[in-house]
Amino acid sequence: MASSTTTPATTTTPSTTLRRDHRRSLFPPRRTIRFPSASQFETISISTDNTEDGDRIRRLQNGSDVRGVALEGEKGRKVDLTPHAVEVIAESFGEWLIKDNANVHVNSNSNEESLKVVKVSLGRDPRISGERLSKAVFTGLMRAGCEVFDMGLATTPACFMSTVLPPFSYDASIMMTASHLPYTRNGLKFFTKKGGLTSLDVEKICDRAANKYVNRSMGINGVIVSTTTLTRVNFMSAYAKHLRGIIMERINHPLHYDTPLKGLKVIVNAGNGSGGFFTKDVLDPLGADTSGSLNLEPDGTFPNHIPNPEDPIAMSLTQAAVLSHKADLGIVFDTDVDRSGVVDATGTAINGDKLIALMSAIVLREHPNTTIVTDARTSVALTKFITDLGGNHCLYRVGYRNVIDKGVQLNKDYIETHLMMETTGHGALKENYFLDDGAYMVVKILIEMVRMKLSGNEEGIGSHIKGLAEPLESVELRINIITQPKYAKEKGAQAVDALKNYIEDGQLEGWELDGCGDCWVSEGCLVDTNDTPAAVDAHMYRARVVDEKNGEYGWVHLRQSVHNPNIALNLQSCIHGGCQAMAKALLDKFLNPSGLAEVLDFSQVNDFALNGCRD
Repeated sequence: MASSTTTPATTTTPSTTLRRDHRRSLFPPRRTIRFPSASQFETISISTDNTEDGDRIRRLQNGSDVRGVALEGEKGRKVDLTPHAVEVIAESFGEWLIKDNANVHVNSNSNEESLKVVKVSLGRDPRISGERLSKAVFTGLMRAGCEVFDMGLATTPACFMSTVLPPFSYDASIMMTASHLPYTRNGLKFFTKKGGLTSLDVEKICDRAANKYVNRSMGINGVIVSTTTLTRVNFMSAYAKHLRGIIMERINHPLHYDTPLKGLKVIVNAGNGSGGFFTKDVLDPLGADTSGSLNLEPDGTFPNHIPNPEDPIAMSLTQAAVLSHKADLGIVFDTDVDRSGVVDATGTAINGDKLIALMSAIVLREHPNTTIVTDARTSVALTKFITDLGGNHCLYRVGYRNVIDKGVQLNKDYIETHLMMETTGHGALKENYFLDDGAYMVVKILIEMVRMKLSGNEEGIGSHIKGLAEPLESVELRINIITQPKYAKEKGAQAVDALKNYIEDGQLEGWELDGCGDCWVSEGCLVDTNDTPAAVDAHMYRARVVDEKNGEYGWVHLRQSVHNPNIALNLQSCIHGGCQAMAKALLDKFLNPSGLAEVLDFSQVNDFALNGCRD
């Protein structure tokens, strides 16, 4: 795919002005435009309609993101992320920014209120639906009165960084991506200078967009607030320079400051997503040898494998390349580079609990006794690993935004928390704006590798996690919700809450809900006990499982998916056959007698409980 500084973009708004001068695109003139009053915003966007058309837009919400099917080709799924849908969502985001977040100024000559123009950047991954849907985003944002900056091919972390790095420092940003999902999907992630939007923020935006969608279907087109401009910018070069600067400064190599990675052999597998820039614009200029890297060219059909550090094919190909090229490190990025996984020099895959353990070891050396927040799917062994290093482990709700926001809240409560990480590879650091950035995680690992070499330690980065034990058994199963899509979220929540009630009523002997203990930071914090608990975006519970023979031998975690109409069931056990035993107890004492078979297809649980089969 061409870089963001080549062919000029066009939009569906005829009056759009496109600046072609590179210098002006980096430093656009500051302008002030006049907006209608708040009451006019309400008039053009609020409707009491609650029809299926509006609900289609609301169902595109995916926690703190928007996701949907953008291309034909998925069995049983229709295209729902249409240009029309994207336009009204982008317009609603723009209005939300202007109405609720922009600064009001008073024109001294006319005494009329006006708003400083709100500047919003847009980046996208290489999905083949991206260019068409980008035009809809441009149209919606400019219709709302925003000035728009097109970053072209970008990463999710770069979109946030465009709101803080000068001279860009935009008011907000949107990343168009569906992460590791199939090429037929696409979506939107939203940022302000404060970070990613919350689920409640996105719910408000989607509700506003749903009303717009219905109004326009009825021929009520509203008012175009302002004609603003679309500017092409090359932000990714500035972002890469920022990462290079961090590596050079923190390594401070005594022999070759400008090429601190000289002598390192690094394999990058970008999965044909947005991560190829890290090789060309970060590693190579710093002296690393990246020959043998895989799938660096952007290709929105993802022809080789899903760009995902959890994908077995992606990881096995990277492991093979590391061993064949005798590399010091292998890197696997997901599509939009907000996640990563690595492979050490021995070919060992480091993702999931292992990656959290590695980052914990690095962070705890820099910040002794700090708290580390993870989702509640991590193992008991990881908790022991963190506490043995002097850290505190806070278990929290599944969902990368939940985990990051918990870290932010703990710091506000004066509990020093430097690392927040999910088992999927989403990881955020306090030192980096609490941003989940897969490239920044790799930067931290590279710095540590060079530090070890300079100190005479040749063991390799994998030596940091020698003390991490792995669970004897770990299983994930899915329970499908068999109801109309518009009822799936409600039925999923009811089913998960029903399990909670069964456990509390003692109907599952030896099962106990895992909640907050007296020392809640180290014992787990699956619910909020502070004065401002976070909103629940998906229902989930974790239970410890005990029997007379083995004592506490495992845990069960049941959670409503925010991505698809299903419920995820995770089980871990420290004894042979423990996961199957827990699945059988769940089947016999909860799923079968509860009557939930009318709305749930739990055949996968049934097959595993009876036969040990996960297919």
